[in-house]
Amino acid sequence: MADRFSGRVAFVTGAGRGQGRSHALRLAREGADVALVDLGGAGAIDHPPYPTATSVDLAAVAAEVRAIGRSAEVFEVDVRDPAGLQAAADAAAERLGGIDHLVVNAGITDGFHNTWELPVENWRTMIDVTLSGAFYTCRAVVPHLLQRAETASVVLIGSGVAIKAVPGLSHYVAAKAGLVGLAEALAAELGPYGIRCNSVHPAGVDTDMTTAMVELNGIPREELLRGFRERQLIARNVEIDDVTAAVTWLLSDEARRVTGLAMTVDAGETKK
Repeated sequence: MADRFSGRVAFVTGAGRGQGRSHALRLAREGADVALVDLGGAGAIDHPPYPTATSVDLAAVAAEVRAIGRSAEVFEVDVRDPAGLQAAADAAAERLGGIDHLVVNAGITDGFHNTWELPVENWRTMIDVTLSGAFYTCRAVVPHLLQRAETASVVLIGSGVAIKAVPGLSHYVAAKAGLVGLAEALAAELGPYGIRCNSVHPAGVDTDMTTAMVELNGIPREELLRGFRERQLIARNVEIDDVTAAVTWLLSDEARRVTGLAMTVDAGETKK
């Protein structure tokens, strides 16, 4: 499947590290040129104080894509900035010759809070980044997808908690649940053009987001990962590659009749 995305262009947010990096590199290995979008030096997350991908991170992913033999364009953009995302989408389409695939991956996590004790600013930041940022991204990129409707597809990265909530993360749960609705609405709107939209909902995955949860909650990493596993039917860690496999399949022509799907990659967490 080395050429599954040959001649195509993917626009990936949150591409500087973690799942976004994995998705971008897999698409490049299978033939795609990639627009890499992450915060870099374009801003900061203050509520909660949250370590984000740096300019160096983004440059490193771009170098990896180019080493594979594919083109990479880097955009340091805060997904809370609709104008910045529009400029990035327009520039990516111009430099890379269009956009065929969109992976809406950017998002944040937080410490655990009861809903009635959750700081209002943390709620706002979560919704602004994870849900509104997804809307702004789709709003900027979808017009370019409409120009390549025969090959275009979209995947939004949600979470298993969007389907089966956990306590202490109501703002994260709400934001990710909103992505289910956004993906379904887009599937309905884009269907007449032949463009598919799906969402992927992983269980907890050991990434930089896990590092942030460890730091924000003061929980040992292995204890946090053990908690992830204990909520699953299959008590094994869900890996980044597991999520990337689902994303690339849904984007590909192999899933050409799959749209409006909320696919779980959660080792059965939502069924336990």
